[in-house]
Amino acid sequence: MRFYQIDCIKVFAVFSVVAVHFLLNSGFYDIQINSWLAYFYTLLRLIFITAVPLFIMTTGYLMGEKKLSSEYVARLFKILIVYVVVSLIDWVGQTIFLNHIMSFKDALYGLLDFSTNSYSWYVEMYIGLYLIIPILNAAWHNLSEQRYHNYIVLLAFILLFLPSLFNSGGKIISDWWTGAYPVGYYYIGLYLKTYPEKYQKLSTRFVWVASFMIFVVLSTLTLLANYHKIFSWTNENDYMGYQTMVMAILIFVLLLRLPFNNKAVRNYRLLTKISSITLTIYLFSDLSDSIIYNQFKILVPEMEHRLLFGPVVVTLSFLIATILAIIVEYFIKKFSKSSRRV
Repeated sequence: MRFYQIDCIKVFAVFSVVAVHFLLNSGFYDIQINSWLAYFYTLLRLIFITAVPLFIMTTGYLMGEKKLSSEYVARLFKILIVYVVVSLIDWVGQTIFLNHIMSFKDALYGLLDFSTNSYSWYVEMYIGLYLIIPILNAAWHNLSEQRYHNYIVLLAFILLFLPSLFNSGGKIISDWWTGAYPVGYYYIGLYLKTYPEKYQKLSTRFVWVASFMIFVVLSTLTLLANYHKIFSWTNENDYMGYQTMVMAILIFVLLLRLPFNNKAVRNYRLLTKISSITLTIYLFSDLSDSIIYNQFKILVPEMEHRLLFGPVVVTLSFLIATILAIIVEYFIKKFSKSSRRV
């Protein structure tokens, strides 16, 4: 049975990537937060920064039963093919449309250090995560007791996310392991898959009210920390931060509870299509962002005015990246089928 809720989470996550990059590419992080519009985008960041954690949690949710095999390792090559093809198209596009000076030799070397596509750090991280997933799963299934799984997730919270809460005013507890946050998000996703009754038994009203109250608290903390200041990117609001972790779990659970009719498959065709190419869309957004923001910043020089056009710019970049992803995925699949025949 297909989990359309997971498709919904993946589509939300890839749109969030493009949305949160608006703040990076528009110059938002260089201005003082002193207008209602700037406050609004500060709160939107709290939501959209969850994109990467949501992707990793869906990986834990979907791949918790995977074991090491030749077929499992071979599937990694599909990711690498997409990465190489999109990165080289990105290089060609940036050379033609933006006159970026990078030789073909440098572009090839850039594939090795993940610099040809500026958003490909995620692929660099995911390759390592993919390779250790069978080990993470073996540790998870070593014992089937809930208290053992509680221990794993609690340990991840303590080592990976808790330091951002206690060390905000100075180092109090060890933060050495926080860079391993992908492992923590993976296990959170796997935990939610293993124990769905933890959130399914809660009433919809309670979940929404509780989520809203938590969002209000985190929003208040975010606004107080950045009021009349240039936005401060800290451990609390980074991927290993407790704020991002809490928001990611809330969004994940809320979307998991969406009602879907598994018999109405045709109604969700667009959803499943976009869900199946989220990595390609993500990587192509580097090209669409580069082209759009190059012109956008010239046409709209004032930062406050740029914020007004945020929804239009984000939607346009997402649509361009999605169209490019659909085209490239079509040709990759067609080439793969013809190769098998040979």
